[in-house]
Amino acid sequence: MRLETDFQDLRPPRRSAPSDYAPGYTDSPCPPYYRLPPTTTAVPPPTKSAMFTPLPPTSHLSLAHRIVLAPLTRNRATEPNLCPHHLHVQYYASRATAGGLLITEATCISPEAVGYPSVPGIWTTEQADSWRKVTDAVHAKGGKIFCQLWHVGRISQPSFGTHPFLKRSGQPLPSVSASNVQMVHPKTGKPLYTTTYQGREECAVPRALLLEEMPRLVEDYNHAARHCLAAGFDGVEVHAAHGYLIDQFINDGTNQRTDKYGGSLENRVRLLNEIVGSLCRIMGKGRVSVRLSPTTLVNGRQNQMYYATRCSDPDLVYPHAVRSLNQYPLAYLLLTEPRWSGRDDGNPGTDQEFSKPLSNSKYRAMYQGTLMAGGGFTPATAKAALDAGVYDMIAFGRWYISNPDLVERLRHGHALNVYERETFYTSTFEGGGAEGYTDYPLLGEPLGRYRTMEQVDIGRSRKSGGGGGGGQTRSKL
Repeated sequence: MRLETDFQDLRPPRRSAPSDYAPGYTDSPCPPYYRLPPTTTAVPPPTKSAMFTPLPPTSHLSLAHRIVLAPLTRNRATEPNLCPHHLHVQYYASRATAGGLLITEATCISPEAVGYPSVPGIWTTEQADSWRKVTDAVHAKGGKIFCQLWHVGRISQPSFGTHPFLKRSGQPLPSVSASNVQMVHPKTGKPLYTTTYQGREECAVPRALLLEEMPRLVEDYNHAARHCLAAGFDGVEVHAAHGYLIDQFINDGTNQRTDKYGGSLENRVRLLNEIVGSLCRIMGKGRVSVRLSPTTLVNGRQNQMYYATRCSDPDLVYPHAVRSLNQYPLAYLLLTEPRWSGRDDGNPGTDQEFSKPLSNSKYRAMYQGTLMAGGGFTPATAKAALDAGVYDMIAFGRWYISNPDLVERLRHGHALNVYERETFYTSTFEGGGAEGYTDYPLLGEPLGRYRTMEQVDIGRSRKSGGGGGGGQTRSKL
């Protein structure tokens, strides 16, 4: 399988930014939390599938169905305080269902963790109070919501330290990693570029975290978890995937340490286990979860590289990591199926990823708890994976972005709104807001500029040629 070679920019094209930070939304009137769908005609009978059955009694998580909102970066937090606001309330509440699970967008645990413009945090009281409005709205509809805890590690750049809110925090600032390994093109070895508040920048060499800093790092996660409890979240998800900080410790291409956090398989998953164990003590049974993105070697090459994160032994280290998580009473383990490629994404009618086979189903035999997957699922392939018992839950990303009422559309076989990738990451800093965020129509509402697609047509008109396997932007679900 080919590696992705389009590494010129790790971010989507940037819109022109205002000269100063765009205003926040704290003074904006709050619209209704959600809209009731209009009356429709000729509703097909519900789809019979494990998708619409509760999780088994052995699970630490009680849910009425198996469809989950995947964690999706949307860059709509207020500036400069990086808080959720009334659009977040509307966004999450409109996707909440009775007995359903939502996972928030990746949420930064500390100033040091921030690596994209206008992403929300959970380290201040103001941020926690703002998230409380979101959780209250979700709970009012009978739903559950977990907060994904995020530290991007070397993906961030030192210039983020000049952001006024981060700069005045008095806390450690970017960029850090397991080792001082720069992000470079996997073939040319040239530095990659990313987009920050300052514009397009060459990725810097990160600072390697010192051994004596590790307890502080774990405490940063603990601090964020305590704020999640105060904000009313039902649980937290540790983002240990996609080439971000914890994954940088797991992979030996980014972890060249010689202390107890580097070298052996056990040492490379040590940070993951320290964080998860500590959070379980704070949150309690069934209120902590983990996301991993296992890769595998195909003809000596990784089948996916997230942010150019190399690993020489993925078929050893990821099974070790997964098995190590059996010691904790986790709500679930979410695995990314590595099928996304920037070459195909954008047109769901021709996107080849939807026809690629599963590659991480082997972890079903290794993990003893509730197992979730996300990455390139269609309604049909999600149903098949659930009915076969390969996975217990399926996380939808892009289709949940464009369909607030996705659960009911899947239940009854209705056509889906087609997502608009161009507005996925239009940040507050760049003037982004409701467009592409909270303006997708419910079933029966006018489509406006959007269009629909029948579920059976997803990926049907396939292009000829092979698909790449090295995508590295954030929405892969």
